[in-house]
Amino acid sequence: MQLFSPYADKPRWSFKATALVVALGLHAGVFATLLFESEPKMVGQPALEEVVGVELIDLPDIDAGEPTLAEADVAPEPEPEPQVEPEPEPEPEPEIDPEPEPEVEPEPEPEPIVEKPEIPEPVVKPKPKPKPKPKPKPKPKPKPVPKVEKAEPKETAKVASSSPVKSDTKSDQAGGPKSAKSVDPDKPRMVAQVNYLGRPPQPVYPRMSERRRETGTVVVRVVISTQGTVLDVWVRKSSGFERLDTAALGAAKKTKFKPYTENGVAYRAMADIPYNFVL
Repeated sequence: MQLFSPYADKPRWSFKATALVVALGLHAGVFATLLFESEPKMVGQPALEEVVGVELIDLPDIDAGEPTLAEADVAPEPEPEPQVEPEPEPEPEPEIDPEPEPEVEPEPEPEPIVEKPEIPEPVVKPKPKPKPKPKPKPKPKPKPVPKVEKAEPKETAKVASSSPVKSDTKSDQAGGPKSAKSVDPDKPRMVAQVNYLGRPPQPVYPRMSERRRETGTVVVRVVISTQGTVLDVWVRKSSGFERLDTAALGAAKKTKFKPYTENGVAYRAMADIPYNFVL
């Protein structure tokens, strides 16, 4: 494709103008010659010499592709080629940087589970059992008085000696059963069954014992006052686990009982209460 430029066509237009001037000059000369020959010759007048002026002009070499003078006269002037604007080169697309991949944050490591040390519950030491009061020893029997053989006063001596002995034996016999029947009122009675005042509290299963699957039965001995309150507790039979034993003692201390009575009289009582720990 040829691009149009006003400076590129200057030689061509100057050449065409020169050729046009030459052609017009030639035509004018031919026309003048014809006109002169057509006029009548006068007799007696010398014939006028025909003078034709020809001017030589150096013309540049005509390319094979250039039009001739005749063609230049006949053919219309070529229209200037439309200026074709060069197609703008497409702008390069901007390089798009690839989006950076989101950084994957590492998952936080789980914090190690630290088991809190168990605070040992205070162990209730069992109180020593009350010592039973010693029973009064029976009085020793008086030794028999040896008999003295005398003549007359034999019978009187026998009566005198025998009467105090009899009185002593009676007093001993009367005192013996009394001492056997007397019972210490402060000593608690051992009973097989007790009556609760309301619903008895149940022990709380220790969490650590649940985790470790600790089970067993605790037998707690309870001393009950005449008002039904708990005076003392201790472990009669252990479960083998200190936590379970402590829980059973705590439940026994909170229990309320009905007073133990005999013939309408309230006495201290002592009983064994079992507590079962089962999962």
